[in-house]
Amino acid sequence: MAGRRDCRVFVGNLPSDVKQRDLEDIFYKYGRINFIDIKFTRDVPFAFIEFDDPRDARDAVHGRDGYDFDGCRIRVELTRGVGPRGPGGRPLYGPDPR
Repeated sequence: MAGRRDCRVFVGNLPSDVKQRDLEDIFYKYGRINFIDIKFTRDVPFAFIEFDDPRDARDAVHGRDGYDFDGCRIRVELTRGVGPRGPGGRPLYGPDPR
């Protein structure tokens, strides 16, 4: 049985004014979306999107990685558990689990 992590994608390099509705409009065609979590950082916003089925998450990666969204070439990839990492391997958000 697939875990929830298998159903999540990371979406990076988003426009600074991104809204949840924008992401719903871009990703709804890949399958049922359970939730969208947008993180606004000092740099560029990023988001996690959880689909109902892992196949939908994989389809979203294949269909939207490199997509031009309001002049930003977004990065879409399957999550690997703890989220994106910054310099030195530390998480970009939240406490370091080490």
